[in-house]
Amino acid sequence: MSDPKHYRTKDEWFKLVQECRKSGLSDAQWCALNGISRHSLNTAIKRLRKCSYAIPPRSADDIYHLAIPKQDVVKVDIVPDIQPPQKIIPEAAPHIDNSHMIEISLGDVHISLCNGADPDLVTRTLSALRSFV
Repeated sequence: MSDPKHYRTKDEWFKLVQECRKSGLSDAQWCALNGISRHSLNTAIKRLRKCSYAIPPRSADDIYHLAIPKQDVVKVDIVPDIQPPQKIIPEAAPHIDNSHMIEISLGDVHISLCNGADPDLVTRTLSALRSFV
């Protein structure tokens, strides 16, 4: 876009500076996109200010800065996973209420099983009793 032999007037530079500042890009980005050296733009801005041109400020809402995710440092406490309490089943639970028990008597052998007895234990117990019959 820039021709080294072409010299821009102050009004031409002022229009370019306004275009740059309204673009939302940083000066460096706008210059790169438009083929103008940043040094030339900065020199033109200095000359325009000396001649009392009102140079627009750089864009506060720079699109470049909005596109870059900001990194925040946040302290994170690492807490071990909370394990649910395991159901505690006593090995020999005393039963006051005998209505929920199975009582098996075979000769001198008396066996009482609670309603919540392990099915594998019941199967092995009954298999053992069959061997006595």
